Amino acid sequence: MPLARAYVALGSNKGDRLKQMRSALELLESGSAVKVLRLSPVFQNRAIGMGDADDFFNAVAAVETSLDSLALLDACLGVEKQLGRERSDAGWIPRTIDLDLLLYDDEQLESERLTLPHPRIAERDFVAVPLLNLNPDLSVSGIPIREIVDSLESIELEKIEENLR
Repeated sequence: MPLARAYVALGSNKGDRLKQMRSALELLESGSAVKVLRLSPVFQNRAIGMGDADDFFNAVAAVETSLDSLALLDACLGVEKQLGRERSDAGWIPRTIDLDLLLYDDEQLESERLTLPHPRIAERDFVAVPLLNLNPDLSVSGIPIREIVDSLESIELEKIEENLR
């Protein structure tokens, strides 16, 4: 299979957030199937819908992979599990790590397991702003990422000086 370009969002609001995000990248790259090409800056934003939870740190990684989109999703879910991600049917809860597959080449997919592009990119400044930082020429479903960012209401997004690498 030829190599594909994908974008993976990383987020954490429980424990040592930067360490967990770095560990997630290392685990994602631990095999030969995924290579991180570039990383956005790390941004901090308040945890929405989680009450008094700690703020999130968020970033986006541009990766190159030999995996198809569903196999890359499985790799991301495996990393979450290794880093102690707990899931709940009760709604949003604090998490050690959250990995979301945002884009996979130009693939359009809607299945029970995965929707590409990620359906909430245009609603989340903590995803759209890092994407803009990584690739200002990027379009999501034909809409330039700059237009998406310009249309979003900011939710106290703050750039953190530290880099994940």
